[in-house]
This record gives sequence, structure tokens and C-alpha cells, in this order.
Amino acid sequence: MASSFQKQFVKEWTQQLIRKYLTDHKFHEVDTPTFLPSLPLEPGLYAFTTHWHQKNLDFYLATSPESSLKKLIADGIGNCFSISKAFRDLEDIGPTHNLEFFILEWYEMAKNYRHIAKTAEKLINYIYLGIQKKLNIRTTSILTYQNLSIDLSSPWYRFSLNDLFIKHTGIDLTKNFDFTDFQQSTLQKNFSVSNFTDWEQIFSYLMITVIEPCLPLDKPVFIFDYPTLLSPLCQPCPAAAGFAQRFELYIGGMEIGNAYTELTDANVLEANFKQEEIYRQKNHLPTHPYDQKLVEATRHFPACTGIAIGVDRLSMLMANAATIDEILYFPTSKLIE
Repeated sequence: MASSFQKQFVKEWTQQLIRKYLTDHKFHEVDTPTFLPSLPLEPGLYAFTTHWHQKNLDFYLATSPESSLKKLIADGIGNCFSISKAFRDLEDIGPTHNLEFFILEWYEMAKNYRHIAKTAEKLINYIYLGIQKKLNIRTTSILTYQNLSIDLSSPWYRFSLNDLFIKHTGIDLTKNFDFTDFQQSTLQKNFSVSNFTDWEQIFSYLMITVIEPCLPLDKPVFIFDYPTLLSPLCQPCPAAAGFAQRFELYIGGMEIGNAYTELTDANVLEANFKQEEIYRQKNHLPTHPYDQKLVEATRHFPACTGIAIGVDRLSMLMANAATIDEILYFPTSKLIE
């Protein structure tokens, strides 16, 4: 679809179209801070640390705008969004990863994750239509990406995570929330996990090596209801113990977004942060102070839903770019040559 500088222009157009759609739908845009004295403690997310020498204070680069937006929501701002830089340590650069990246987050009051999935469908179709008009090409709902033809017309595929696990691995997650049980079940299915030391490692291994390669590629895919073990800021599923109201969105086999019905119980949130803190200390993993102000804000938090979408990855799709470097003016890979 696009080449040379045009692929980078597609990323700029993507951000413009996001802003147009959300502001037209009465969302407030918020500029969120990059340097924070504390952050949420979430599984798999590790922060870069920097230091303010004048005050002798450690700061952490934001892993997302989530905590800042939620404090404003608790104060009553209503529907809101941010397009901001995010930074995550302990991740390598690669075809879909850069050291810093743009993330879109928006929140909808009095809605849940099933509703925000529909908004995501509408927004991404709006962006694709707008990109085609910018490029002055015939408009269609079929996105061509790296020799794939992806139909963006609604409705998109919707699957239960546990159904996918049962179908593709033969493992029922409802019976395997304990690490020892999970490891034994996985070994019985002839997966090589004997050297793994925690539940999350096994889950991630099965997701990456088995579940994700089996996802259909002809339409976008929502995977609903993730384990609460991996979803500390998310409301539990009322009818499915051990699962949370969370989905992840894949397009063309690439993870694009992550959404929650947001947790409103401050005590549960703090307990989840403390549990992650203990896990990191036990496993000698980098950690940081968890955000006490976010815990307090959650005591005044309304029922709502939120989603994070990787703007750079979405731009890759819109520009038919094989790697994230193609849509960045200054990718990390070029800075460290």
C-alpha cells in the first residue's frame, strides 16, 4: 500500500484519525506524564528506571498511560483517551517490538469489555477507510497485509481463551490454576515445560507456540476471558471463577490490543500488587514501588471499561509494513548501530 516515507506518514495519519474519531465521539484527550515515581505492578511489565539527581529521587518511565488516566476518571473526567509514549524493559527489539512505542488508551464509562470490543471494530474500520482516502485508492473493507487478505467488516471473530486451550492443547485451564497441576497437565500432553518454574511461564509458552499460530488470519480475532492470575486491574468474570473480563485483539496474527472491564475494588487491587511484588522479589526480578495513589483513586472509581492498542503495530497493518522499523523515523535498531 505504501512505501518509503509514505509508510511513516501512514503512522501520522493513523494518529490523526484516532483523534478525529474519539473527539467526534466526545472523548477528552489527556496528556499523561512519562516520568512517574511509582507504577502499577503488573505481570510481565517491567519499567525503565531513571534518577532525578537534584532531588535524589528515582523515577520510572511510564509503561502505559493507564494509572494517570484512571486517577482523572476517579475525579470525574468521564470518557477519555491518550496517545502517548510507553517504555518497557526486559523486552528485546524485533519485527514488532521497539524500545519505545506509541500506545492508545481510551476509557468508556458505564460500559464493559464486550461493548468496547465493538468500539474497537468501528474505530479501526474508520482508520482504514481514512488511510485509503489519504492514499487516494479505492476503498474496501479488505485489508491487504503481507500477502494476507483480512476482512475488517463486522462482526470479527470472538473466542473464549479456555475454549482455544481445550481445542489446541487439550488442557482445561479451569482445572489448572495451580502451578504443579498446570505443569503436570502440560507434560502429559508432551509439551516441554519441565524446566519452567511458574504458572505464567507455561501459559506464555503455550500461547506463543500453540494458540497464536492457530488463530484465523482472514478476520481480526478477539480472545475473551483471561486468567485473573494475569489480570490484576480487571474485574472477575461473575460466572467463571478464576477468569477476568479481559480480551486481547489480534489482527493478521499480531497482537494489537488488550482490554478490561476495569477493577473497582481497591482492596483487591492492592492485594494483587502486593502479590506481584512478592513474586518479583522471590524470583529476583526488577521491581518498583506500586502506585498507592492509584489504589486510593480506585476507591472512587466508576464502572467502566478501557483498552490499550499499540499504535505502531496498527500502523504497520495500515501501511503493509513487514517490521515496526519501517513505520518509525528513528527506530531503536538504528540508534544503537
